[in-house]
Order: sequence, then structure tokens, then C-alpha cells
Amino acid sequence: MNRYILSLSDDKQLVPGLISLIEQGTDVLRGKAFLFVALLCKNSRRWLPHFFCNAKLISAVDRFGKEKEGFIHQCTEAFVQLVASLVPGILETVSSDIQQIMCGKRHGPVTALAGRAHPKSTIHLFPVILRLLGSASFKHRVVTGHVLLQLANLIKILEAPFQARDDFQMTLLRVLEAATEEPSVILDEHTIFTSRIIPSLSVLYNGNKDGDARFLCLKILSDVMIVIFSDSSLTSDEQILTDLKSISQRHFLPLYPSFAEDEDPIPIFAQKLLVMLMEHGYIKVSDILHKATVSQCFDFLLGDLSNANVSNVKLCFALASAPEMNTHILSQLQVVRRIGNLLEFVAAKDMDDFLEPTLEFCRAFIIRGTGSNRSGVALSENPALLVDSAFSMSIAVDQQTCVTDICDFGGNMGTFLELVGNSDPQISNLASDCVVLLSKAAPREATVGLLTNLPKLSTAMDLLKHESSLRLIRLLYGLAFSCRQYLAQGMILSISVSALMRVEALVSVFKGSNDSLLADAASYLSAELQRLPRCG
Repeated sequence: MNRYILSLSDDKQLVPGLISLIEQGTDVLRGKAFLFVALLCKNSRRWLPHFFCNAKLISAVDRFGKEKEGFIHQCTEAFVQLVASLVPGILETVSSDIQQIMCGKRHGPVTALAGRAHPKSTIHLFPVILRLLGSASFKHRVVTGHVLLQLANLIKILEAPFQARDDFQMTLLRVLEAATEEPSVILDEHTIFTSRIIPSLSVLYNGNKDGDARFLCLKILSDVMIVIFSDSSLTSDEQILTDLKSISQRHFLPLYPSFAEDEDPIPIFAQKLLVMLMEHGYIKVSDILHKATVSQCFDFLLGDLSNANVSNVKLCFALASAPEMNTHILSQLQVVRRIGNLLEFVAAKDMDDFLEPTLEFCRAFIIRGTGSNRSGVALSENPALLVDSAFSMSIAVDQQTCVTDICDFGGNMGTFLELVGNSDPQISNLASDCVVLLSKAAPREATVGLLTNLPKLSTAMDLLKHESSLRLIRLLYGLAFSCRQYLAQGMILSISVSALMRVEALVSVFKGSNDSLLADAASYLSAELQRLPRCG
């Protein structure tokens, strides 16, 4: 029988003829053709590449796999089941072939690994598995726990060099990438990924000369971690926690400097993963507080801001707000003006997903500018302290312990005021906080910014007038402080009288508020406004 089947390989029309029957024949002929192909592949794996590297067959399987009943449904099911059952055997033989090559038991040219003409090697069948994973019909049947263990063993083998490893590693990595496209695969077999596959991926990345391979190593790692973090039941499991901590500290963090300097888009993926690991507490800011690493994190501000991503901003915010971060390092970066440019950019482009993290980033830097996190928190909660002389004396800003270029934020006061009027309460809250904190961190620049943007200030106050809110109180005390600064410093500014009158009208209304804190703030501001000179 085998002699007759072997003779079929000489028939050049057999494969296209069977595929044509599957595509165009009657249901009976299609079903029988499916079964014939399956039996051919079962009899000899040499048929697998001929059929499954043909996109037409895969497409037909997926199309007829949607049938719910009938002869063609039964035949398609049997076809998929039989072919999928061949995968573990293929992987086992592939693993054996590679180990024999590594041990020197197979001699011959490099093409022994990838050459389709080599009769004793089954490694050339490996791309078939990638094709099967690209099929909706096969993917769920092929990717089992046993198959994942076999893939984990193969990627472990890849840690050592052997002939034509570079070609094989790309196919294996693409197979793993395809397998992880289905979140349920990761969730059901998470232990295999966290304890075996991910550690091997980090080893494979390190020192790999193939940029595409390095990218796939990081992408698969990132995809797996994202899925695991999305399931709270997994992140509460003690063994998973241990594995994730090991991955973070032993496999990801040591490679991060390399990730950051690698080819695009590797730095972007690495940064997103770093932010996620920091948000979940597996990496601390203190772990990355090397000056070179900190500088790398802020580099995105130097380029085209349209290429920035939210992870860039979140990472810089985490650094700027961390108690472990030395303010002197942040000051040396001289990036405040560029942070302000980023704020202007995301506000002008209505990039809503950027607004909150960017404002948090600004706020963290401004708090650094006050010289004390404690004073920043106090001012945020009780803006009346801004005009409290005793409080001001107790937290006098020490230029040696704050960000020296914080005054550059003064040029962004107009944008802060516009964002106070944002319909999102959180955006509005952060923006108003930046206004009052900047008044403390950079009094002169904040004063110029507020008094030259009275129209925007009055608009923000008008939008908040129906809310007895902390946001409004911050604006009132911020303006009161600016009035005092204007007179005390003998400043000369062109102040819009019409805008000033609108502010006074609103303040007059606020003085009658039932909210005692708002009424007190309005009364205090009213007195300061009366002292301002009027000059047309």
C-alpha cells in the first residue's frame, strides 16, 4: 500500500486537483477530498507542507468549518481533528532533530535544518504549525497544554547556538506569537508561560543579533503579562506573584537599558511594560534611578511630540512624584519648558487620553518646585494657606532643593486656566491645583500668567459658579495672591479692565455664598482687587 501512496508524490496535479475539488466540488466530493488529504498527511508528514502552505486549503477549511451539520460538517471536523493530532508528534521529532544536530550526530550543510529536500529532517515541517495557528478552525485544537510544553522545551533549546538557529527561531517565535493571540490560552496555561517560556524569551533576546527576533521576544513577553494582569484571580495567586516578581526583577529589569536603546518599536513596548510593572508594584522607582535611565525616560520630550505615547508620560510622572527621586537630577534635565509644550500640544489636539497623565506630570514637577511635597499637599487641600504669611515663612522655597526651571510653567498659565473649565472634573481639579501650586513655586511668573489671562480666568470662574467647589476656591486665592505680588513687587503689566470688572462681578456673587469657605475666599479677593490700579 505504501508503495502506491509513495507513487502519488510523482503526480504533480494531485495537490492542486484535490484543492480544486475542495473549493468547487459537490459536498460529497469536498468531504471525501478532505478525508483523503487527512489520510495522506497521516500516512506521511511529507504531504503537510504541500497542502498546508497553500492558503486556498486553509481558507476552505475555515469556510466549511462554519457548517453546523451535514456530511461536509462531519468530514471537516474529522479532517481538523486528525491533522491537529499530528502536531505533538511533529514537535517531538523537531526537538529530537535539533538535539541531534547540536550533538553533532547529523552532519551536512546548514540546509539540513531548513532545506525541504532533506529526507531525514522534519524541521522543515515546523512552518506548517504556524499556518495551522493562522486558521480559526485549527488554532483551538492545536494549542493545548501539552503543545505549549513542547514549545517551551523548544525555546529552551534555542538558548544554545546550533546550525541555522536564526531561521528556526523566527518561525518558533511567530508560532508563540500566534498562540498567545488568544487570551484564554495564556489564562489556562499561565504557569507554563511565567515559569518557562518568559524566562527563555529573555535569554533569547539578550545578545540576539536579529532585530525582528528581539522584537518578538519582547512583544510575546508583553502580551502575556498584559493578559495575566487583566485577571485579578491570577495576580492574587501566591505562585503567580512569585513568578511575576522573578520575571520583573531577574528577566525584565536587567534588560531594560538594552530595550530602551534598541530599534523601534522595542523601546515603546518596553516602556509600556515597565509602566505596567510599576503600577502593579513589581518594579519600584528606586530600581530604575540610574541617571542614564532617568534621562532616557525624558528623551521623548526632545523629539516630535506627535510621537509621544501615554506610557512616556506615565513613566515620567512616576519618576517625578517618587520620594526616592533626587530633585537635583530632575532640575539638571531642564525639561519644564518642554513639559509645558507637551501640555499645550495635547490640549490643542484634544488628546483626552493624554490630558490627565500630562496634568499629573505637570503637577508633580510643580510640587518639586515648591521644595516640599508636604507643602504641596497642604496647599492643594487648603488654598487659603497661599495668602497665610506664617505658612509662607515656614515653607520658604529653597532654590537648592527645588526644580530651578519651574518658572517656565508660567507661560502655560493660560492653558491651565482653560483646562480648569474642562467638563471632566478630574481634569479640572488637576488644572486648578497646578494654578495654586505654581503661585507658590514661581510667584512672579504665576502672577504674570494670571493677571494677563484674566479673560480665561473669568471664563473658568463663570463655569464653576454653580459649584461650591475647591477648584473655584483655588482660583480665588491664586488671584488674590497674584494681586498682592503685583503690588509688593512693583510690577507693571497691561491688565484688561473689562476682564477685571467681569471677575469683580463674579466675586461679588461669591461673597454671598452659603459656603463659608467660598465666601471667605471671595471677600479676601475682593479686598485685594480694590487695591489694583485701573488704567483703561
